[in-house]
Amino acid sequence: MLKSVLKHYWFTGAATVAVVASAAYFVAVGEPDSERKTVKNPKSKPKNKLSGLINEGNTCFINATLQALASCPIFFNWIDSVLTRKTSDITEHYLRTTCSLNMTMAVINNQHPTIDVHTFNSRQLIQSLEKHGWNLKSEEQDAHEFFNMLSTTIDEEINKNNKISKGISIDEQATTSVCQPNSSSPFRGYLASQLCCLSCGHKSVRYDAFECLSIPLPKLDVRNAFTMLNVEGLLKQFLAAETVGEVQCDSCSLKNGKSVFLKQLSLGKLPQCLCLHIQRCDWTNAGQLTKRQDLVRFSEELNVGNFVYTNRLSGNFKPVTYRLRAVVEHLGMADSGHFVTFRRNIVDGRTRWFYTSDTFTRTATFDEVLKSSPYMLFYERCT
Repeated sequence: MLKSVLKHYWFTGAATVAVVASAAYFVAVGEPDSERKTVKNPKSKPKNKLSGLINEGNTCFINATLQALASCPIFFNWIDSVLTRKTSDITEHYLRTTCSLNMTMAVINNQHPTIDVHTFNSRQLIQSLEKHGWNLKSEEQDAHEFFNMLSTTIDEEINKNNKISKGISIDEQATTSVCQPNSSSPFRGYLASQLCCLSCGHKSVRYDAFECLSIPLPKLDVRNAFTMLNVEGLLKQFLAAETVGEVQCDSCSLKNGKSVFLKQLSLGKLPQCLCLHIQRCDWTNAGQLTKRQDLVRFSEELNVGNFVYTNRLSGNFKPVTYRLRAVVEHLGMADSGHFVTFRRNIVDGRTRWFYTSDTFTRTATFDEVLKSSPYMLFYERCT
């Protein structure tokens, strides 16, 4: 009952009552010591500081991902708006992971109305994910896998009774627009896969949903293991046209009905938040897993206008710009290491960069950010 009252007043903005309800909840329920310390106290952190996240035992991949997500205001506001539209009973029983994520992001961003601490733990979020059947106790965990795990769970909770199409096939004459439910994540976008028969010219387009684009690195040059790459070049390679042989063509006049197709990937529907994953793990000829150390350059803004499906159709390559919000970096080798995050946060009306590593947080320069080795990049659309 107290928890329902707390959520109601938190979302409606009645801060004073929320403080009382929050304090009563912690006393009545009896949270663990690490969580009991999260109630606001006179020695609260400065307003220009982010909260760190406690490592619960090889959970740096979780902490790094949460810091990156918390740096995206569009995503944070979307989660908040979804919970505001739901009743307290629904959020209590069906949106546990979504509620836990919302609270965690508010705390580490120093925006929670009643919790103000230097460090916070993600135990409640982890427990809610485990109730969905996810195994987070394995020693081999990955930030990209956790992002997909979290995205899938939130999607299931919010759209539990909605059927969401993951793939849509459209013929040559169909519209290029793609419909999504209003509650789709800001990270939800669609890849347009166009197939063109090189024998008869028949075209078809398929749209496939994504929350994160996983981009492979080019084949390793053994003569130069530390190659210099850039994000734009990797996207161009990932979305480049390729030929596909022995494909059944319903419109083709060939006797066997099979032909060679030209396949072209494009960005069919742009997400508001863009997540890119750089595939750094590779297998050697001897079957050994290794980590690629290629230097991948990136900048504060990313223009994807050349990769948008409608732009390619019209030939009008108007710019579509995303602004960098966070960089998740993996330190170490393929089978061991540590995840850290460089992320933005607004302090006194100004955007500043921070470095976060579990409980440790500090300000950072943008030059430091640019020198990092990106494993995941988080952007928000600005044009």
